[in-house]
Amino acid sequence: MMRLLLALAFVLTVTSLAALIADLPGSVSIAVPGHIIDMQLPVLLGAMLVLVLLALALLVGGHWLYQIPVQMRRARQARNRQEGEAALAGGLMALARGDAQAAYEATRLARKKMPHQPLPLLMAAQAALLDGRREDAAANYHAMLGDGTKAKDMQQASLGLEGLYHLARSDNDPEAAGTYALQVLELDPKALWALDGLTTLAVQIGDWPAAEKWLRLWSKAAGSKARFARTARAEVKSRRAVLALAEAQSLLGEDDPAAQLAAVKKAEQAAALDPGLLPATDLAARLLARGGHMRQARKILKQAWQKTPHAVLAEAWLACHDDQPAAGRMRSVGRFIGKHGAHEEAVILRARIALAARRFRQAANILAPLVETETPSRRVCLLMADIESGLERETQAHSWRDKARRAPVEAGWSAGGLQLDEWQPICPVTGRLGGVSWGPPPQKTGAPQLAVG
Repeated sequence: MMRLLLALAFVLTVTSLAALIADLPGSVSIAVPGHIIDMQLPVLLGAMLVLVLLALALLVGGHWLYQIPVQMRRARQARNRQEGEAALAGGLMALARGDAQAAYEATRLARKKMPHQPLPLLMAAQAALLDGRREDAAANYHAMLGDGTKAKDMQQASLGLEGLYHLARSDNDPEAAGTYALQVLELDPKALWALDGLTTLAVQIGDWPAAEKWLRLWSKAAGSKARFARTARAEVKSRRAVLALAEAQSLLGEDDPAAQLAAVKKAEQAAALDPGLLPATDLAARLLARGGHMRQARKILKQAWQKTPHAVLAEAWLACHDDQPAAGRMRSVGRFIGKHGAHEEAVILRARIALAARRFRQAANILAPLVETETPSRRVCLLMADIESGLERETQAHSWRDKARRAPVEAGWSAGGLQLDEWQPICPVTGRLGGVSWGPPPQKTGAPQLAVG
């Protein structure tokens, strides 16, 4: 509509100008060698106007002809990009369903249509990993490195180095992984994953000063990024707690009394930084009890229990009182559980103490509220089986063991969908510091996951 209005305005302007010129009086004589040309002034001005319009038409036409190859090239690039993005989408779906061959074909087409984009190379590396071709995956990652001089090349190189880092980690080559992470920091000193990876590598080799250094740099980098600014402080405290607990665990193998004392200090520091990190409270209480500081051990366990009754704290309490007579433990546990006597963990703890004292009927009475539920937990079923065996009722004991086998798996330590036997400072799935938590068992699904090296 706008173009039509502009065209009408142009026609009206030219028509009005022609009419104005036609009404002008006068004549013009042009003398050239051997000739004198006489013409009316309107004719001369009209001829000049026509020449100007012809010149403009030639310029516009020339520009249009000049732009034809450019427009064709742009159209071809747009078509290639559209086809490349469609191929990438198909490749992603193939990776998600675990079809390595389809993913390979899709990424090959995407690389052909989008030769200067990093995503097809990433997809090709993922397809190679899914198909077990680690060398091809590494070649694709290396192809992304380039010269790293332009901003776009630097971003692509960073992605390639990250892929090589994860390959090195999965190949159990911490030296190469550290080298790739350091190269990324040369391109981007605030690359969080590289700082995180270097922290983890330092923890794995027991270089605690280096781990503190990389964690400090990670906290600064995370605090400077808008999407992490709000949660950075809490995340840093949590990671510092995990780091302190990891160092405490590493000191347990040393016979030096100074190392044992340092382990206690580190465990207490971890518990203070993150009260929810119950393995830190567990370890601190056990070490204090081992060193003869029973009152302090009981205090930190009771403080943690009053906030959140937990199976980890119950195990720590039993470990700290394993040399106490059964009658004494029955009295002590009442003071320990306090107002949480009806909590499942408190009931199970009291029943275990009664069972250890061979007070089978008392243990059964304690467990009665949990037994009467629709689905008793596996631990409750096993405790009832032990109680029935103690009462020499093997038929009932066998029945409870069958129920235990059918009972759902209880909460425990897990990370990245992998169930663990115990807490670990480094997530075995992602290789990052932290990430191991207590909760319901991960749900198993048949959907394949993208390869990470």
